[in-house]
Amino acid sequence: MIQTHKELAAACLNVAQNYKTLYIMGCFGAPMTVWNKKRYLQNYSYNQQADRQVMIKSATADTFGFDCVCLIKGLLWGWNGKKRKPYGGATYASNGVPDVTADGMMALCENVSTDFSNIEVGELLWMSGHVGIYIGNGQAVECTPAWKNGVQVTTVLNVKPGTGREWMKHGKLPWITYDAAGSASSSAAADTKTSSVSELPTPGDI
Repeated sequence: MIQTHKELAAACLNVAQNYKTLYIMGCFGAPMTVWNKKRYLQNYSYNQQADRQVMIKSATADTFGFDCVCLIKGLLWGWNGKKRKPYGGATYASNGVPDVTADGMMALCENVSTDFSNIEVGELLWMSGHVGIYIGNGQAVECTPAWKNGVQVTTVLNVKPGTGREWMKHGKLPWITYDAAGSASSSAAADTKTSSVSELPTPGDI
């Protein structure tokens, strides 16, 4: 169970770096088995678009589906990359984390700010209808159909230039704890990469 901001950032980075993922609306970590493909092909008008149907149908069984807010909810609900579990090990609406939209998740955050000079590792990044997680050193993990079409590391343009987006606000999620050491710094991303990595799931776990 993820309890701290560093654990959440590390878990997001682990998914981005070590798992095959695909942006699928409404999906919080389900592996793309035949049954799950059939289900998500019928869910949401976005998934029913012709190009998205092709992508979902062609996804291999070791691919996990997420959308932006469902990545965060899935991890907080216990997702651990288990390919033989319907939702990759996640349990819907568990651990006190409700099923909310991207905007709804931001509305529940504390210490919300538009000043990105004080952003901390593990904070929620928000723009209308879309969210990500700040992992330090001017970088985020987000699930988006843009760029790599799945869970990926991008640049927070509010902090530094690169390939990414400019976010509108950031805030602290109410279900995990933050400490003073989590403030933005040049070493934050490096700290995140090594935080509890040995305890994170790896591809192939079942």
